Amino acid sequence: MKTQQLFDSLLNWFRPGHKTHVYYVEKRMKFGKYHVLHRENCEVLPDVNGRLEVGRGSDMELILTQAKKHYQHVELCPQCCKIEKPESNA
Repeated sequence: MKTQQLFDSLLNWFRPGHKTHVYYVEKRMKFGKYHVLHRENCEVLPDVNGRLEVGRGSDMELILTQAKKHYQHVELCPQCCKIEKPESNA
């Protein structure tokens, strides 16, 4: 684990209400276009040989940035990775 990942993981332990997850990116491209980012408990997560751990934490956007250091085109898994958008008060 890299220093920044370790720091982020430790910091997440002290953030109230934030659950830390382990994230993996698929090694194979989907449809020849992109790699998919998954959480550790995803139903469609590839086996150990078909994935790469990219980080641990609760900030999915930060993890997505980490994944893009390994693969240029990365998309979030629609089953397990949803970025929660703040509700508007309009």
